Amino acid sequence: MKKQWYYVVILGALALIFFLMLPQKSGENLYDSVIRIHVLANSDSAEDQANKLLVRDAILDFAKNRLDAFSDKCEAEEAIGASLDVIESIAHETLNQNGCDMPVLATLTEENYPTRDYDNLSLPQGKYLSLQVKIGNAQGKNWWCVLFPPICQNSACDAEEALLEAGMDEENVKTVTIKEGKYRIRFKILEWWGKAREKIESVF
Repeated sequence: MKKQWYYVVILGALALIFFLMLPQKSGENLYDSVIRIHVLANSDSAEDQANKLLVRDAILDFAKNRLDAFSDKCEAEEAIGASLDVIESIAHETLNQNGCDMPVLATLTEENYPTRDYDNLSLPQGKYLSLQVKIGNAQGKNWWCVLFPPICQNSACDAEEALLEAGMDEENVKTVTIKEGKYRIRFKILEWWGKAREKIESVF
């Protein structure tokens, strides 16, 4: 009898692993439709935090002019990747204008983000492609938002339209733009799936 239960448990575990490894189109579509931006200040001093916000504003202004023309994340990623040197120059110039001479490093990389609410928009915890901008030692409080679609540059009421134009399906848009009730429950399921997938990928 114990042996039978052993086989039941093993088969159940294998079935669960198989289910988790199936493509999760809904989650992949959400994570693969946006590009985040992450600006890290040199330190937590008032001056460094103020510089962080100045660099943020300068980069967002630059990105808005470049990314408004795109409705596809791959095109936006290519444009940002080709502009990393320009982004660093803009950050340097902004800092120099305020009497600060620090190195700046801009990269496109995947980063893990916590759950984050932006007015009528909420994005789940998970790994996103990110424009990461490090100022100096990058040891201070950071700032992050959504670079593409240009939600941080536009009003919150444009979030749903921007996400749809970026290729996110209506189901996912509803999930991230309505933050209560059944959508919040689905939100937790999506976050759980992201964590489970990372664990499975680390094993295999």
